[in-house]
Amino acid sequence: MKDVKYLPAARFHILTPLYDGLCSILGLGKNYRERIVKTLQLQSGNAKVLDAGCGTGNLVIEFKQANPRTELHAVDADNEMLTTANGKAKKLNLDINFMKSFLQKLPYKDNFFDIVYSSLVFHHLNTQSKNQAMREICRVLKKKGKFYLFDFGKPKSRFSLIAWFAVHLEEGYDNIKGNIPSMLLNAGFKPVRKVSEYRLGIDFLVAEKAIRLTRKKS
Repeated sequence: MKDVKYLPAARFHILTPLYDGLCSILGLGKNYRERIVKTLQLQSGNAKVLDAGCGTGNLVIEFKQANPRTELHAVDADNEMLTTANGKAKKLNLDINFMKSFLQKLPYKDNFFDIVYSSLVFHHLNTQSKNQAMREICRVLKKKGKFYLFDFGKPKSRFSLIAWFAVHLEEGYDNIKGNIPSMLLNAGFKPVRKVSEYRLGIDFLVAEKAIRLTRKKS
């Protein structure tokens, strides 16, 4: 997507090889991913699912292992991350459809996915990009499809170190101000439900695509 800026998952490309280790140190390793996979339990094994911002692929791989019949797609804007993720999946002989893409312009037709999920990506996006990404995710979801968003929420304390980090080193102003639910509502989703929360102030949110009825001409 031309002229779109983004922050790499580890902020600097030089840190990409260290990303998995950094996640583990911060408590965002195996236990975090298992919580997400459990939250994403599917009623139908044949669902079409999109990982929106797959990073180095650990989460999308564990999701596929838990849901082998799922038609699973994964996108990321970072070439290096995507190459790493694809390599891991191939070593495990997992059928995951990886594609380079910005969330602001997804390469899928309307009403394609049953579920879209995104982990720790949206705090990298500025307000305009967040809004664009939410509208795109809503577009590619089927009617009543669900979007699961795992990312920083409004901190319980104004002295939160994570809040300072998200605002000053990332694009997390909307997260920390608690604006994400209303932004999703404006993007075409029903009111957001908070499923649970995780350490470091990470909220587990789910929003269902709203069905917009068109009036018949009289």
